[in-house]
Amino acid sequence: MRLLPLTRYLSCMKLAYVANSRFPSEKAQSDQVMAMCRSFVALGHEVTLFVPDRKPVQAEDPFAYYGVEPSFVFKRLPCVDAIRWSWLGRLGLWIQTSTFLWSLRNELKRFKPDVVFSRELYVFSVPGIPGKRVWESHALHHSSWAMRIAKRLDGIITLTSASKKRLVEAGVATDRVVVEPDAVDPAMFALIYEREEVRRELGIAPETIVCLYTGKFTTMNMPKGLDESIEAVERFASEGKNILLLAVGGTRQELERYSSKLGANVRLMGHQPQATLGKFYAAADLLLMPFPYTEHYAYYMSPLKLFEYLMSGVPMIATDLPSVREILSEKSAFIAKPGDVDSLVTEIAKVVDQPEEAKSRALEAKRLSAQYTWIERARRICAILWP
Repeated sequence: MRLLPLTRYLSCMKLAYVANSRFPSEKAQSDQVMAMCRSFVALGHEVTLFVPDRKPVQAEDPFAYYGVEPSFVFKRLPCVDAIRWSWLGRLGLWIQTSTFLWSLRNELKRFKPDVVFSRELYVFSVPGIPGKRVWESHALHHSSWAMRIAKRLDGIITLTSASKKRLVEAGVATDRVVVEPDAVDPAMFALIYEREEVRRELGIAPETIVCLYTGKFTTMNMPKGLDESIEAVERFASEGKNILLLAVGGTRQELERYSSKLGANVRLMGHQPQATLGKFYAAADLLLMPFPYTEHYAYYMSPLKLFEYLMSGVPMIATDLPSVREILSEKSAFIAKPGDVDSLVTEIAKVVDQPEEAKSRALEAKRLSAQYTWIERARRICAILWP
């Protein structure tokens, strides 16, 4: 979609953003929701974020946690948090969701939004939702019930072309679906870190080749490539290379699961606030994003770290998947075969042995990143609200 001038959005809308999840959390979902709410506000709109009152959260105050000024209203709504009672199984999720939706329905009646925006499709199953209804699709829905809801919506945001294609084939009007991959906040890289100083702080020698992996280690119980990253780095080290893998992210359970796999060349740093990620990029020589092949990763994902990697100015290695190819090419990244450690080792060697080529691709990636900022993403999404 073409970019529209800011004057197109001078009329303020009341937007209710609904996120049925712990907030803020260690998951990228919280980062994405926070970024979109702030971007809608930056375009001149009134935003209220509604989340369930669930624990534990990373912080009670999301604005303090993200280190930003409060720019929108944040409301925790009461619900029965039965998800914590694991013995209930799926019934616990149903109880939590239904009680949250009951609270949400009453709140929206009072708020009277012009637009309700959510990543959760079932939010729009609530009768009497006021205003336009916009769903941002982050998951596959195969049921006829889900498709009936989707067809009645005013707008749908998908992260990839394949996701839009699937919805259109299911009967959703093509002009109601817009493809918008995720994005990055340039503020993450506004603070300039000195490479040598960061490495001293982290206890990393200047000559060490540092590979950086960021984010969770799994999604929907599917590995995201950390296993291949560990094996590739250890294999590279076995050839006498001074190399280190920094894995920044992961839940407590993931950290416990992977800690037994650690060798001298792997270091798990745990989850870090986005505001501090810049220093890890400053310490890195190359970035790893070796997603394996699954239907979700190949056709429907849009990982936040991809866009952070673009803007970082550090060479990256990604795997050859259709979803990745919508953003990257051999001009902007090194491309390995999914699930192939030999291929990943080969691409690491290329980055190390061809520094000028690596620099060229990193510069092209940084140039590309200008179109993938949260504010530009929000601007394009607003275009579907005022056709």
